[in-house]
Amino acid sequence: MKLTSEQQEIIERIGVFFERKGNQPILGRIMGLLLVLEKAEATFDEIQDYLSVSKSAVSNALTLLQTQNKVEYTTKPGERKRYFRLRVRSWRLDMQEDLEGIFRINVLLKDVLAARSSQNRDFNNCIFEFQSFIEFMRIEMPKLIEKYDQQNS
Repeated sequence: MKLTSEQQEIIERIGVFFERKGNQPILGRIMGLLLVLEKAEATFDEIQDYLSVSKSAVSNALTLLQTQNKVEYTTKPGERKRYFRLRVRSWRLDMQEDLEGIFRINVLLKDVLAARSSQNRDFNNCIFEFQSFIEFMRIEMPKLIEKYDQQNS
């Protein structure tokens, strides 16, 4: 069970990406591992061995990834081991959930703007532009998906 240097580098880059998004790097490393492994799954012990991390780090990360619906496990007949894999869902569903979160922020930004005084116009304009862009995305995103579907059907 040895990863190539290319696989290790990809796993590390995914870990750094997750860290920059405010997550623990181990979350990204586990996801990266499950992406680069040819069988696209690994047992708890394999994850620990591949990534050279503690049991508690793997356990905590897998628990969080399962809570976020990013990782699931399966079992095999006659075996007691769990095989962890990425939860492969429709990219549309994942994107829709992410966008709904952004669109909810838009409502909050409107409330913020309504509550703010006009004293700090530069700051207010930044919030307004961001809020306007999110609203633009909410309107245009369905059109982009439809265009994508037409090009790929």
